[in-house]
Amino acid sequence: MQRPAIIFDFGNVVAHFDYRRACERYGQRLGITGDAFLERLRDLGFSDIVQRYERGALSSRQFAQAVCSLIGLEISYEDFAASWSDIFWLNEPVARLIGLLKRGGYTLVLGSNTNDLHAAQFRQQFAETLSHFDRLVLSYEVGHSKPSADFYHACAAAAGCSPAGCVFIDDLAENVAGAVAAGLRGIQYRDVSSLVPELRALGVDIPESPAP
Repeated sequence: MQRPAIIFDFGNVVAHFDYRRACERYGQRLGITGDAFLERLRDLGFSDIVQRYERGALSSRQFAQAVCSLIGLEISYEDFAASWSDIFWLNEPVARLIGLLKRGGYTLVLGSNTNDLHAAQFRQQFAETLSHFDRLVLSYEVGHSKPSADFYHACAAAAGCSPAGCVFIDDLAENVAGAVAAGLRGIQYRDVSSLVPELRALGVDIPESPAP
């Protein structure tokens, strides 16, 4: 039986993130809390702007300008970018699992809805963990985002496998459903203690379990 290629989502799987870290800094400039800043942004259509940015339809400077114009934030591009980027911290148990899988000879691909600024940040911040991946498939580079079938097929192509030969791991149910609809096998990530037996059930050989 051929070993499956394993495709990991990045955000809240390989590393955690919280937009509120950036929004706290932005909000201070407007005299409001980070939660209030984020809520106001969402009410004004922030999600649509982020989705366009993550598909590569906006440059980083265009994105920063759009967000600042949307909410009336006066800030330099450099300060905006620094705050926007600094929102991640490593999911240590998953990082250990990734190392085990690489040492076991598995093909690993990162498949993430992300953008230029965030990718530049996490490529550097988590260089050691990301070095285990054979390929990175990033939405802003391929022009497609989850849950589009084109995104999952790009991941399978990067892995050198048919979709049926891939296991896609994501924390969001709709993204797992999209992977399954595109012909991949899918696992919704909750924690490592549940992920390991689910991978084993799909034929992935994990000789030891990473500590939680």
